Parts: sequence; structure tokens; C-alpha cells
Amino acid sequence: MKLPFGVVDADGHINEPETKLMSYLEGPYADIKNFHSYIPGGDGAVGGSVIAGKDYMDSSLGGRLGAHGGPDFPTPQEWLDNADVGSMETVFVFPTTLLGYARIIDPDYLIALTRAYNNYISEEWLKFSPRFKSVALMPMMDVEESIKEMRRCVTELGFNGVFLSAVGFGLLGEKRNDPFYAEAERLGTTVAVHGGHATAESQKYTKFIQRHTIGFPVSNMMQMMHMTYEGVYEKFPTLKVGYLEAGCTWVPYLLDRMDEEWEKRGWFETPNCKKKPSEYIKGGNVFIHAEPGEELIPEVIRVMGSNRLFYASDWPHWDNEYPDSVFHIWQRDDLTEEQKRGILRGNASEMYGLANGG
Repeated sequence: MKLPFGVVDADGHINEPETKLMSYLEGPYADIKNFHSYIPGGDGAVGGSVIAGKDYMDSSLGGRLGAHGGPDFPTPQEWLDNADVGSMETVFVFPTTLLGYARIIDPDYLIALTRAYNNYISEEWLKFSPRFKSVALMPMMDVEESIKEMRRCVTELGFNGVFLSAVGFGLLGEKRNDPFYAEAERLGTTVAVHGGHATAESQKYTKFIQRHTIGFPVSNMMQMMHMTYEGVYEKFPTLKVGYLEAGCTWVPYLLDRMDEEWEKRGWFETPNCKKKPSEYIKGGNVFIHAEPGEELIPEVIRVMGSNRLFYASDWPHWDNEYPDSVFHIWQRDDLTEEQKRGILRGNASEMYGLANGG
């Protein structure tokens, strides 16, 4: 099946090889022999027997789930060949091994590794084809260095946004991050908050399904709540923020809950949240990832007040359903054609500031 327009994938993934990243490391880390625990093995699979001191949970069920190839899979050309199957025009690439980069506790190493990854993406993906776009990793342990790296990546390397892990850098509404958001707003670049394995009990789960089910939506809820209450959307009214990889049907619940709490305690505890929290989220600058199978997508669009939902393939991760996920959205009979075009193309184009629009 071919769609009558090009799809924008707001969150696809690559499996960045250790050897590639090592070749881009600068300074005293240029001779480092290996990275932190989130590195691909010789067969391209992520994770060995131990990650971060904990027994590894095998998300791929021994390789039975998801696409697997060699250590360089997928190459840029393999990604483009795959994109053509689902009528994709543009792919925003996100990392795999470095989704857990916020766990790095050495601030200098964190800066060096994020620069290496961003340089690698610029040289070997963005320059390979204009169909590839990306968001840059930020070493948010150091806000000043993050601002410098954001400027470099957006103004010199051609990135369309910045990546912030929802887990590992604390609560993103903290005032220390205000200069970072101010610069992102000035540059007109997008802040992409990517869900992760949240909750204090995450290391106590005995099965991967437990951690994966609850962690991603909870981490995004936590960050949306904190950013709203602490006034990020009040202080930076044109800042564009996307919440990724957790679906969208948690949003109406959270908006109702935040509004209720704000009406009772906001006057005292949220001085920088001057309107109902839901008004900020519905204002048009906040974008939410929608899973194709979510039954309540039409209701989320109704509650949000505008269609700000976007599509993400998550390919080649174990839980992706691409290309069926594209066609599932396009064939839904409970969405208008305008809404489906918005999810599959227009809203991600607006979020990331693509010139070709919807």
C-alpha cells in the first residue's frame, strides 16, 4: 500500500556501533577502550549479561522479537530501503544504546560522549540523505554546556531539536534549566522528551514487561506535570515540546488531575503556573506521540482542542509494528482524513519545524 503523501517518522532508531562512537570521541577520551554498559555486542544486540550492575532483562525474548542484524544494523541505506516500504518521506533518528546516557555520572565524559554521538549523526546520517533528520543529545547534568551544544548542533550541524531523557536528569522543570529553555525558544528548536524506565521501584521489577509497561508513561507524566507546574510553559510560551514513546491516552487523565490539584493548591504552590495546567498543554506548542492501536485517539484530539498527535515507528526496536502501524492509522474509520494526515505527517512537521509542512 502506498499513501498519497510522505509520512514523517518522529521517532525511529539506529543502533549506534561502539566503534563508530569511539572514532568521534575527543580529548582525553579518544583512547578509551569501551563505553558504559549500554553498548551493542558483536551481533548488534544491545546489552550483555549485566547492565549498570543489574541482571539484564532480555527485551527481545532471545532475539525472537524485533529486527536484528549485524553490529551496524541498520545502516543508513538499510533504513532508507525500509522507509520506502511505509511511504516514509522523513525519518527522525534517535539512539538505542544511548537512550540510557543519562545514567552516566562523570560530567566530563557525558559531555564528550554526547558530542561524539552528535558528530556521528551529523557526518554519517544527516549528510547521507536529506530524508534523515535528528535531535541532538544534551549533557543536561551541565546546563551551560548543554546550551553550547544545542547552539552548535542546531546552527552548525543541522539538527531540528534536542533530546532529553525523561529519566536520569532529575525533574525537567527545575529552575536551573530555564536558560536552556530560553535558548531553545530563541532558536525555535524542539525539545523532545523521550520516555524511559521510571518509578522508584523500577529496579525491583522481576520481568521486563512490568518495567516497560509502566515506566514510559509514568516518566512522561512526571515530566509534563513538573514542567507545567514550575512554569516552563508560562515563561517560554513559544517553546515547542514533544513527549515521545508513551502513547497519548494518559494525557486527558493527567490534564484533569493537574487542573483539579491546581484549583485547590496552585495559588500557594505553583506561582509560575498562572493558568489552568490544561490550557498550556492545549495551547498548541505541546505535541504527543500516538500509538496506532489506541482506541481513544479521537477523544484525545477532542480534549486537546487541536490535533497535536504524531506518529513514530520505533523501528527497529523489538516492539515496533512498522509498516503495519502506518497503514493502521490511515485505515481507521474513527478519524477524519485531516486528522490522519496530521498524525502521519503534518503535526510532526510542525513540531520539528520542517519547511515542507503538512
